[in-house]
Amino acid sequence: MISPLSGKRVLVTRARGQAATFSRLVEKHGGVSVEIPLIAFKPRLHALQTLNVSGYEWVVFTSSNGVRFFFQEATLPAKSKVAAVGSKTAKELKKHHVAIDLLPEDYTAEGLISALSREGKPEETILLPRGNLSRKVLPQQLEKLGFNVTDLTIYETVVPEESQAPLVEAISKREVDVITFTSSSTVHHFVELLQTKDLQESLKGITIGVIGPITDKTLRSYGLKADVVPDEYTIEGLLQSLEHYFENREDTNER
Repeated sequence: MISPLSGKRVLVTRARGQAATFSRLVEKHGGVSVEIPLIAFKPRLHALQTLNVSGYEWVVFTSSNGVRFFFQEATLPAKSKVAAVGSKTAKELKKHHVAIDLLPEDYTAEGLISALSREGKPEETILLPRGNLSRKVLPQQLEKLGFNVTDLTIYETVVPEESQAPLVEAISKREVDVITFTSSSTVHHFVELLQTKDLQESLKGITIGVIGPITDKTLRSYGLKADVVPDEYTIEGLLQSLEHYFENREDTNER
């Protein structure tokens, strides 16, 4: 059966080195991957050496990048319980042979807060090794629940300036049919690099897919509306939702 995504040129905006998995899935679904990284990361060296990691009862990971940069600088204390915000973070932890004590059903900060409120105990110590642009709602709400939280920046998100020229060309020449955003940062950087006064006109006729409601909210802040927001906040869920979107559009056109 031919996929509704067959032949569609899909812009993959994930960081270089992390885009390959997404691109393979795009091609598996019949699409054509166009990789232009709109996000890059660099470690904040020695950040973890400023504290005693072994003193924490919980270590909470909110991204695969947080896991990767954590294990470049530290080891996980044997007595610490581990929480992960989603399936990709959990998969990265398993690469380091880490047993996960808590994985919420809802892959958002709010889902993690709800799960920790049930599984954790007030006054327990929590280490949050995260990026510099991470949402503040997680440490703030956990502190309100009575946890002692250390919100530690161990890596920084930066704009890959070298992506500006290929991005502008791809959009201006309509070399993509679909744009995918997998984080709020990719949206911010897209707008910054594209440098257009009329975003809606620039993207007219291009389908936009976002990985979840937080990224969708960021997109809306620029006056744009996502065509696709999956129920499952993963790249697999996004691609499946894109397939359904194009399938329904084809059905409508045939009527």
